[in-house]
This record gives sequence, C-alpha cells and structure tokens, in this order.
Amino acid sequence: MPNRRHLHAFMKNPDAEKSNAIHSTSGARDYGFQGALVGGATAYGWAASFFVETLGNQWLDFGWAQVRFRQPVYPNDDLVVILGDDGSFDVRRDIDEVSCFFGRVGRGEAPWLGDVGIPNRRPPESMPNCIPDLTLRDAPVGQELRTREVHLSVADAEAYARDKQQESLDCFFGSDASIHPAWIAEQPIHWLHHSYNYGPSIHTESRIQHLCRGQVGQTYCVAGICRDAYERKGHHYIVNDTEIRDAADRAVARVQHTAIFRVRKPQA
Repeated sequence: MPNRRHLHAFMKNPDAEKSNAIHSTSGARDYGFQGALVGGATAYGWAASFFVETLGNQWLDFGWAQVRFRQPVYPNDDLVVILGDDGSFDVRRDIDEVSCFFGRVGRGEAPWLGDVGIPNRRPPESMPNCIPDLTLRDAPVGQELRTREVHLSVADAEAYARDKQQESLDCFFGSDASIHPAWIAEQPIHWLHHSYNYGPSIHTESRIQHLCRGQVGQTYCVAGICRDAYERKGHHYIVNDTEIRDAADRAVARVQHTAIFRVRKPQA
C-alpha cells in the first residue's frame, strides 16, 4: 500500500514584493496565475521530509530524487504526498486531486547520475557589481560559470528548517544537523544568479543525488556547467548541472536543475 502524508502549503507574506516576482501575488498574476507560487525547492522540501521518514537518514547520505513540477502550488493549498513501494511519488491538491509535482526517489546511486556533468573545480569568485542579463541568444551553453561560496551556519540552517520548511525532524536541528534537502535543491538557483540577472523564473524539474552527508556549520562551494537552453511554447528554459562540495573538498551532492528563466506573458 502507498504511504501518504498530508501537507498544508504556506508562504510568508505572499503579497510582499519578492526578488522573483512569481513568488508574489501581484507578480504571479501578471503572468496569468491566480496567486503567488510557492517555490519548487520549498515544496519539494516538504515532501523530502516525508522521504527521510520513510527511507531513513541513509537517503540523505546516499540517495536520490527526480522531481517534475506540473501545476502551481499556492499558499494555503492542502496537499497529499503519495509514496509508492517502487519509489514513485505524487503530490496532489486534496480538493481536486490535481497532481502538482511527481517523480521517483531511491537509495544509492541514481540510474541517471552518469548523465549529470561534473564541473572542473574552480576557486570561488565574488559576485561582480555588474552582471549581464540572461538571454536565450547568449545563454552560456557548455560553459562553466562562477563558483559560488556559501557558508551555512548552524543558526541559519535551523532558521531555514524552522521558518521556511516548518520542519519537525530532529536530524535537521543542532550543531551536528544534516543539511535540509530543500537547501540542496535550491543551490543551483543562487549559483546561476551569481553570474546572471534573470527572472521571473519557474522551477520545472530537478535531478538530485546526495553523495555524502552534508553538515551544517560549514562553507560550501557550488560549481556548475550550463547544459542547455531552449524555447518551448514561448517560455525560455535553461538546464544546469551543478556540484556542491564541502570544506574538505568532498562532493556532497550533484543537482541537475531545469527552470524557465523567461516566463511567457499571457496575451491581453
């Protein structure tokens, strides 16, 4: 029998202006949505907490997930996560049974891991004062971008788990806590913003491979390669392969991230 978990979607101040306008009420409505969209990595993190409970903490050490976003998740949506014995999962809105996102999870090495490119490690570079706009014509396909360095303090990790994820699992709190899988999933977003201006944007798919346990209180480097860029139905997409390495230069995770970086506006 499938395992189930009920969730209630939330967002702090959906009516406030956001750096990604798609996560604000007015900004999302400009693009034809009924309200602010909950970030894909955030919503995935709610489901990932259930994966940890079901598959064990070993999944955070050496496990994987592939997730595709099909329909928006809005603040105050009531959701149900359905996890099958074969690792397939589906996250639906309770009220209408619409599938918002779905995919597969498993322990060990993902069957697609060899398809994710590994960047040549570069020293981290500071973000310059002026960075270019990301366009489909000038998308850096095949290129490595600036490596981003980020420190995840114990206090910041706890605030992330508590406030953004409303997390209850003990493994994500304390000085020896594991990094939350949602934090891993969103690093390619910040990495791309380290080299380009873009947005509003929508997260559409992720392939995430945990390679070893990431611990809080460390400095991490996020390096990556632009894999592809293309247009589909008026939206401009980008696909990036990224790797997160810890202070000991161990690969903690590899993430292939697909997003719409230029959202088509509805016709008047």
